[in-house]
Order: sequence, then structure tokens, then C-alpha cells
Amino acid sequence: MSTSFTKTGYRGPGPADPSELGPVIGTIARIGARVQGRKTLGVFATIGRAPRLFRGWLLYSATMMPFGYLSRKETELIILRVAHLRGADYEYDQHKDLAARAGLTPEEIAATAQERHGFVGRWATLLDAAGEIVKDRNLSDLTWTRLSGVLNKREQVAFTMLVTQYDGLATALDVLDVPIDERR
Repeated sequence: MSTSFTKTGYRGPGPADPSELGPVIGTIARIGARVQGRKTLGVFATIGRAPRLFRGWLLYSATMMPFGYLSRKETELIILRVAHLRGADYEYDQHKDLAARAGLTPEEIAATAQERHGFVGRWATLLDAAGEIVKDRNLSDLTWTRLSGVLNKREQVAFTMLVTQYDGLATALDVLDVPIDERR
């Protein structure tokens, strides 16, 4: 017997008002929203409901983006590809702006949401491998060989953690009912 789940309305806790998050996390959420040009920053305001978890998650996330081993352009390309493949509208909306700030062109950003992204070389390998992880939860020998040709071992670990972090975050934000943030 298969069960189908559809979202028919409010289910998850969604974002808290920054005033509910306490002074530190509330301030971080307000600053994050301002930096992003949004009225709120739902990801912070939702995960911030669990303060100990939020602090660890924020540090962990920051070690991948913006302080990761891969370039900011590559990091944003990968995040956008994962968001697109996962149907993660919140993450795609947030990161298309970050990608533009990192120097990606509108055409490069749009390509991440195409079935055939059109990239070649290193970027094609990264996006193809990200897609394989999201789809298959693993990498084929051929893809590992390609990835090993463009990333050193440290970068391979960082790449895998980045893809799986944003794949998992897409799930969490959907389950927790986080809407796309309004622009200022």
C-alpha cells in the first residue's frame, strides 16, 4: 500500500517572529534579512526556534558557504542546481541573488534550472555530480573519476557535504513550512 502526502495548508511551525527568537538569534535573523534584502529570513527564523541547533547549524553552514573550500561561484552553482532538482523554491530564490553577488551571470544562474545545464569542463562535472547525488544518493564510478579529475580529496569531501547539506535543508524547509521571503 502506498501513501501519498500532499501539502494542503499550514502544517509546520514556519518562521518565528524575530522577537520570539531571543535577542541574539533575533538580531542575527534581522541582520540576515537586511543583508539579503528581505523583510524576514525564514530559514533563520525557523531553525532559530531551536537555539542550540541553530548555533551549530549556522557554524556548520558557514564553513561551506561562504567560507568553504570551493569558490563562491562554484558553491552557488551547486546550491542552485540542488535547489532546482529538489524543487526547493525557497533555496533557489535565496541563492539566485547570492549567485549574482558572487559574479555569476543571469544566463549561468538560469542554466542551473535547465534539464541540460549546458556547462562544460569543471562546472559541468560539479553540476552533473550534484545531480547524481540528489537523484541516486550516490555517485557512479564514472562520475567519481570525473570528479577526481577536477577536485582534490579535500574538495571532494567539501563538495559532497555541500550537496547533501542543501539537499537535506531543502527537505527541512519544506517540512517546516518555510515560505519564500518577501523582498524589501
